[in-house]
Amino acid sequence: MSIFPSSIRDASSALGGKALEIRGLTAGYAGTTVVRGVDLSVAPGEVVALLGRNGVGKTTLVSAVSGTLGADAGVTLLTGRDVTAWPGSRRRRGGLRVVAQDRPVLGGLTVAENLRLAGIRDLSEPAELFPFLRGRERQRAGTLSGGEQKMLAIARTVAAPGAVCVFDEPTEGLQPANVDRFAEAVRRLAAAGVAVLLAEQHLDMALGVADRWYLMEKGQIAEEGQVHEGIVEHVAGRMAP
Repeated sequence: MSIFPSSIRDASSALGGKALEIRGLTAGYAGTTVVRGVDLSVAPGEVVALLGRNGVGKTTLVSAVSGTLGADAGVTLLTGRDVTAWPGSRRRRGGLRVVAQDRPVLGGLTVAENLRLAGIRDLSEPAELFPFLRGRERQRAGTLSGGEQKMLAIARTVAAPGAVCVFDEPTEGLQPANVDRFAEAVRRLAAAGVAVLLAEQHLDMALGVADRWYLMEKGQIAEEGQVHEGIVEHVAGRMAP
């Protein structure tokens, strides 16, 4: 059974150019600039890794892309549309899916309710990705462990993807077997034509599934390139203290 609806595959295959494009994005908090002048793009069916140490601005950038944080400058394009002024709810309706690093699920709702809010009717499909979900449908999401909440959020997004999926530190708190399951899910998303952006510190996983990568340092893109043999060692060297 495919966990990717044919409508998503059809819509993604119809896209040309870039599914997500950021031009000159600058954003921050309380008058403090955290990311400055960032240019970034992801094409349909492409996996792009956004790499960098803690505190370089990856989560701030994801927040600005999601619409939960307003940008101070720059333009965000989603499937060719300028969504810079759109709130997060409208961006979601426009095909953007984001799994945030913190508070990825609605803790007061059950596992099943979290999934159904994403439009998922067949609850067996998310359990294909993360088997621990079987038999947990009536459990309140807030009582799951941090890693389990992250897996629920990932399963919800993978089972009902938009044209663009953005994951912020998705493997944080996951057991190695579930990191592998997530990597396979990313490959399947890309094969279905979904554009995937991974903000991640787990270099082996991220660069193992990515086509291209960006490295952030001090709120800016310091380097970018195609994934090739030896790239993990190169990026690890750049990220070393």
